[in-house]
Amino acid sequence: MVVVVSTVDVLVGGPLRRWDQHLMLGGHGLAVTGWPYAVWRVVVVGGQFWLVGSLVMIAAAVAAWRRRDLVLVPAVGGWLVVTNAVVWVLKQVIGRTPPGAGVDLLAGAGQSFPSGHAALGASCLLVIAALMAGTAGRYVIGAVHALAVGVATATVALGYHWPSDAIAGWAAGVVLGLLGQWVVRRRAEPGPRLASCAEA
Repeated sequence: MVVVVSTVDVLVGGPLRRWDQHLMLGGHGLAVTGWPYAVWRVVVVGGQFWLVGSLVMIAAAVAAWRRRDLVLVPAVGGWLVVTNAVVWVLKQVIGRTPPGAGVDLLAGAGQSFPSGHAALGASCLLVIAALMAGTAGRYVIGAVHALAVGVATATVALGYHWPSDAIAGWAAGVVLGLLGQWVVRRRAEPGPRLASCAEA
C-alpha cells in the first residue's frame, strides 16, 4: 500500500512530492557535512547491491549446506534476479531525476524513483534474516529493520534521492523481502536433499 500511495503521489505531483521539492530544492537543500556525512556514507553501503546481494547468496549457500538442500541456492538466486529486475523496471518507467539535477522531472529523465539502495537493502536484509532462522535470525530481525530504514534515510541525507524515493524503495523492499522469506520458508519443506556423509 505504501508503494502504491507514494508512486501515485509522485506521478500526480501530490503533497509528498511537493514536500520533496521543498526539502531538497528549497534554499541550499540538505547540506550534510562533517562527521554526520561520514556516518551516512557508511550506512548507505548497506544498500549496495554488490554487497547485500553477495551476502544473501553466501547466507543461502551456508543454509543450503546445513539443510542439505539442493534447490535453496538457485531459488534464492532467482528471487534476487527478480527483485533487482523489479526495481530496475520501476526506475525506467517512472524516470525521475535525482535531487542533484536541481529539477524534479519524470518520464525518462532519470532513474531516482524508487531508491534502489533502500529497496535492495530492505529486501536482502530480510532474506538474510530468514536464512539465519533457527540460529541468530530471530535476534537480528530488529537490527535488520533498523539498518534498512537507516539505508533509506542515508540516501536522502546524502542527497542521492528524494524522500519519497526512499519511502517507496523501502516499502518495495519490504514487500520483495517478504516474498523472498516465503521462498526460503517454502524450501524448508521436505524436498530434494543432499546426502550427508553418514547416509552415503
